[in-house]
Parts: sequence; C-alpha cells; structure tokens
Amino acid sequence: MQAWLAWMFIVNFTSVFFLRRVQARWAAAATVCNLVGMQALVRLYGTGPQLALPHVVFWSPLLVYFILQRRRILEKTSFGIWACLLFTTDAVSLAFDYRTVAKWLVG
Repeated sequence: MQAWLAWMFIVNFTSVFFLRRVQARWAAAATVCNLVGMQALVRLYGTGPQLALPHVVFWSPLLVYFILQRRRILEKTSFGIWACLLFTTDAVSLAFDYRTVAKWLVG
C-alpha cells in the first residue's frame, strides 16, 4: 500500500515538469485540491474511508478532461508518457475509491 501511495504521489506531482501544457496545469490543480481536501478531512474526521472522497471529486473530472483532450495528449513525448501514466494511475485508484466512497456513504 505504501508503494502505491508513493507512486500516486510521484505521478501526480510530476505534473510540475509539464506546466507549459494546459493539461498538466489542470492535473496540478486537481492534485493541490485533492491534498487540501484530504488534509481538511483528516483534521475533521481523522483517517478513514472518507479520504477517498477528494480523489473522486477532483480526479473524476480530470480524467474526463483527459479523455476529451486525448488527441492533444497522446503523443510519443515525455509529456505523452506522463499523461498516460497519470491517467492509468488515477483511473486504477478511482476504481477502488468509488467503491470505498459508496460503502462509506451507505454506512
């Protein structure tokens, strides 16, 4: 689990290397919003399943945006490779996060 969290952190924060691209700026903004949201939830409720909520709230629109931007993103450059890694990493995380949030909301 620690390795996965480290991987997510690395992939999401490497957006700063591509800030000349608007897609990376949106990814960086989603990452910052995600961290602020998680920090607020930790302060309010401690750790727990609610920490998946910021992922769902901020990464879902980001991935939709990436799908819509795929023609500008899918290129054989370091940016294109990073964008594919980010999309795949966040999509895998969201698969678990949606389930976690659903179970948390249902009680």
